[in-house]
Amino acid sequence: MWRLIAAGVLLSLIPALSGCSASGPDAEVAASREAVAAEINALPNVSTATVDEEKTTDGLSAHHRIAVDISAPDAGRSEEDVAELIDAVLPLAWSTRGREPDAGVVLRIRTEPQLEIGRIAQDSGWRDVGFPSTPALVEKIGYQASFGRRTLDQQIGTWPVDAETTPGEGSQTRGQPGPGTPQ
Repeated sequence: MWRLIAAGVLLSLIPALSGCSASGPDAEVAASREAVAAEINALPNVSTATVDEEKTTDGLSAHHRIAVDISAPDAGRSEEDVAELIDAVLPLAWSTRGREPDAGVVLRIRTEPQLEIGRIAQDSGWRDVGFPSTPALVEKIGYQASFGRRTLDQQIGTWPVDAETTPGEGSQTRGQPGPGTPQ
């Protein structure tokens, strides 16, 4: 009789214990973000990097975007270094799994001195780049640029791409579609 009771208790605990495991869609999304952040952290001039999802609201509609925050103080010495960093980071960001990023990617790169990330990206051939244009906003958020989903799909590939890069090697050449992208 006691064996049946003990077996019943153990069987009733299995669902509760299985809920404690680190598997499932949420764990896969977290692992994807961590893996992308680790790849970005391995790039030249990068001190720290985080990858997350941000929810924005436009009227009653909710939108999601991939948010990449990077500290790269040494990249501030050269616009070319920042351009190369953008080229390497965007395909990695666009490979992040999770909720579909219908609002694209927001990229925040903090450099010393702070360079205008959006202008550099646009000058390097990235299209549909949103960035501050007034001097007051450039001073406040010049480290930030946003990239639209449709253009990222065209320039890199349809989300989520398989971005396998080595440090310093982006999956696309500035202003050119990435490998496997229909032209």
